[in-house]
Parts: sequence; C-alpha cells; structure tokens
Amino acid sequence: MKVAIVLGTRPEIIKNYAVVKALRKRNVEFEVIHTNQHHDYAMQGAIFEQMGYYPDRVLEGKYDIGKAIDWVRELVRTQNIDLLLANGDTAAALVAAIAAVYSDVGLAHIEAGLRSFDKAMYEERNRIMVDAAAHYLFAYTDYQAAYLDGIPDLRGRVFLVGNTTVDLLVDFDKQLFKPNINNYAYVTLHRKEFTDSKALMISVFETLNLLETKFSHIIFPMHPRTYDAMKRFNISSTLLDLVQVIKPVPPLKSLSYEKHAEIILTDSGCVQEEAYLFNVPCVTLRENTERHETILNNANVVSGFARNDILQAVEMQLAQKGKVFPPIYGSYGVGERIVDILCNHFENFRQY
Repeated sequence: MKVAIVLGTRPEIIKNYAVVKALRKRNVEFEVIHTNQHHDYAMQGAIFEQMGYYPDRVLEGKYDIGKAIDWVRELVRTQNIDLLLANGDTAAALVAAIAAVYSDVGLAHIEAGLRSFDKAMYEERNRIMVDAAAHYLFAYTDYQAAYLDGIPDLRGRVFLVGNTTVDLLVDFDKQLFKPNINNYAYVTLHRKEFTDSKALMISVFETLNLLETKFSHIIFPMHPRTYDAMKRFNISSTLLDLVQVIKPVPPLKSLSYEKHAEIILTDSGCVQEEAYLFNVPCVTLRENTERHETILNNANVVSGFARNDILQAVEMQLAQKGKVFPPIYGSYGVGERIVDILCNHFENFRQY
C-alpha cells in the first residue's frame, strides 16, 4: 500500500502530524502532496518545521483547484499511489476526493461526519462530497460516527478513532509555555463569511475593544486574510486600539496562548476543538458550528456577530472557567489507530 496525504492549508499540516508519525512507525510507504493553496512561509513553512515533516511534492505555480486535481491524478498514475488521504473540509480534501474517484484508488477521510448543516458554506459542501466518495470515514466522536451511520447507502465504512489533535497535544505538551501575562483573552478570526463583510468586521472589532475592561490583554494574531480584508475595506486600525494585534504565530506558540487563556474567541473549527481539550471556555464568532459536542457540553457558545450577543456569550462562558469538560475526542494513539485500520482493511477497500 502506497499512501499519499493530500493537503494544502496550515491546519492540515498540524492535523496530519499524528498520521505521518504513525505511517513512519509502521513503515508504510507514503508521500505528502501539497496543492500550494497556502504558500507563505511564515504561515506554513515554519509549521512543517515544527511538525517534523515536509511535503514531497508541491504544485508549481499559482494555485488552481482544477489544475490541482489534474496534478494529483497524474501523480496517482506515475507514482503508483494506492490510496489518497484527505483531512477535513478544505479545497485540498475535495481535490483528493475527485482525484481518487476518477483514478479509481482508495480514499480515506479523516474528520468525517462533521456538519454545520449550512450548505452556503464551501466547507460544508466539501464535507458532504468527500464523505460521499470515501472508502474509509474516520470520525472523531460518537456524535459524528452516529451521524454517518444514519446516512443511507454511504459508500464507505465508518471507523470511530478519536481526534488527531489529542496526539499532538500530548506529544508537544512540554514545548507549550506559559505566556508572561495573566487574565487574557485569545482571539483568532479568518473565515470567509467574516472577511467578506465590512459590517461584520467592524461590529466584531468594536466589540473586541469593549472587552478590554474584562481582561488585562486581548491577544489577536491577525490572519493574512483578515489583514487584507481590513485594507480592502479601508477599516481603520483604531477600531482595535485596545487589542494587542500581533503577527501570525507558529502552531506551538498559538497552542501555548490557547492553553493559558481565560477565554478563546474564534471562528476556527480546529481552535474550538483545542479549546475543549485544554478545558478553556470558547465563544465561536459565527452563526453556526460543526463542533456540536462542544456546545452540548457547555464548553462553547455560538454568538453570531452582534455586539450584545458576543458580550453576553463571553459572560456566559467565563462562568465555565475551571470546569473539566467530558472526554469526547478519544484517547492517545489516534494516528496509530488510523494507520492500523488502513493496513488491516486496505485489501478490501473496493468492497466499499
């Protein structure tokens, strides 16, 4: 079995750490194929360095999804790849799914079963299509596995394995530091529905400034997309004059900030999971979430973008500080469980 991990964004690099480690341990032949969707070193190259692996092949030139699909299909043919592995709900995951379908090779989907039930989201459509094409659907939680089991005529087989982030946090725990500040909120914002709306950006930024009375610091590493949107909409930086806006930080530094925060405000799905695993209360600055279990366990609140709703959600979640949330994301060894399943079931994948 020769595996190709198809990725193209920063979160996928982090999420696949545990899988790469397990493939190496089992001596499974594999390649890491990068679609070049995110190409800046500060936000990506440093992440590969921290995760201890690098792409074997990178799509040359400007990223284009059609070009990426053709490129992966050609690699499947020339490199004798048997199985493509996709992670999450990104364009790279969709690239892997389409390339697998039209190359007639196996497809494994890690993070299967997530649903926001909002089909206006690109990510939601990607999740649906990748799940439909996959032979192996690796679910993080009971909730997601049960959802997949309820889909009639699902092509693939569902495996409950846990969340690969569990492995990451255990392996890198000693490298996470306590910031030299106390009583701070940690903020991440980057999603398209946020950065495409000047009104939403202004509303949220003004609200972040108001939170200054509750915390000694509000730490906000600004994503390039958010920064570019500010420039495009001519949004004044004075809206954030009470917020400590910093450049994007490497993953271990971001995790360190998350671990010791009083509260996390984010629109990232991965950060919602990380907050849960750190037992840090979370407010999701969106209209929905695909991490429903975090809501059910009072670890997270979806606030929307209105000022009063955000402030109310922050108050609600600060009351959760100090609580230990139920273990929903499985135990250590997620990467090994995924690779063991692939090794044990690979010969039969065409039955799915």
